[in-house]
Amino acid sequence: MSATALASALAAPVLAQEAGASFEQAQYEACLSLINQDPEMAYEEGLAWRAQGGSWPAMHCIALSQVALGQYGIAARRLESNAEGAVVATDETRAIMFGQAGDAWLAANEPANAQRAFRRGRDFASADAGLALGVAEAAALQENWSAAENAASEALDLDPTLVRGWQIRAQARLELGNLDGAAADIAEALAGNDENIDALVLRGRIAEARRTGG
Repeated sequence: MSATALASALAAPVLAQEAGASFEQAQYEACLSLINQDPEMAYEEGLAWRAQGGSWPAMHCIALSQVALGQYGIAARRLESNAEGAVVATDETRAIMFGQAGDAWLAANEPANAQRAFRRGRDFASADAGLALGVAEAAALQENWSAAENAASEALDLDPTLVRGWQIRAQARLELGNLDGAAADIAEALAGNDENIDALVLRGRIAEARRTGG
């Protein structure tokens, strides 16, 4: 949920500028702003706007309202559908919506769907480290360690400051039996955040595996 909310907050100014005519832009900004104050009202206003002919910005506001209301699966489907259909939007905008869909799928505990959404987003923004990290996160939740390692590596190539990327790759390498690689990666993760409890626990697991020979 927090990842989705953050993506929404960061996306709003860019999307608003792309919404078209000034009236629609103002309507879009108002609808997105209302989500934080009253998501139910934002949802209702988005539906009314859509019924009056609103295009993808109206659908986007509806979907993000549903995220705020905890309707993650429904919101994720709507975000994906909207991103596919928003052919007049920029690639960056569509990538953002696919990323938000991936976050919503993760919140719905559906990592396979999340992985699909994040990968689709990369079709529009191949250099987006966050989308690559999303793929890695979703793959790790499915215990698909080879895919998690590959996606985490791609994310780290794009942004080596991603602590979560080092942590996911460390776990993947541990599960795949690459203990030296896992140890090196978890050291990088802890260099970025030495109070990360999950990373500290993982370091202990790696040390134990090295001690016992796997």
